[in-house]
Amino acid sequence: MKNKILILAFLLMSSSCSIFKNSQTISEKDTKEANDEFASVNIYQRFLGDYILEIMDIPKMYIPAGGDGSFTMKVTMDGDILKSEYTGDSIGAASWAIIKSTEVEDDILFVEIHVPDYGVTGYWELYVEGNEVTGYAFDMFEVVGTISR
Repeated sequence: MKNKILILAFLLMSSSCSIFKNSQTISEKDTKEANDEFASVNIYQRFLGDYILEIMDIPKMYIPAGGDGSFTMKVTMDGDILKSEYTGDSIGAASWAIIKSTEVEDDILFVEIHVPDYGVTGYWELYVEGNEVTGYAFDMFEVVGTISR
């Protein structure tokens, strides 16, 4: 009986000291969630736009369609999903590389590419600083270009 009274007294004292209560109010929680959502949209904003890119020093034998390694593409958001697509003359000229997916990880834009003629899948890894774009294609070739928003 003595143990039960001690346990009851301990629980009563603990609950009266707010040990089991969440100190965050509902409005603070809602504000934090809204800020997190805004921050995630802002992360993608710098990658949205029209890209003019060139794969540097790529041997012609690696480009099945006989292109020159230059292409244009557009990165957009569809809801919360990033999408990339070729634009302008690149729609036909860059048909040798099919865009599979687009994502941002650690402030780097990754565009997954599949080259059906060679059965190879790889990534364009693009770094955007202001309007300048640098990066790598398939971890082998340097990519340079610009972005306009």
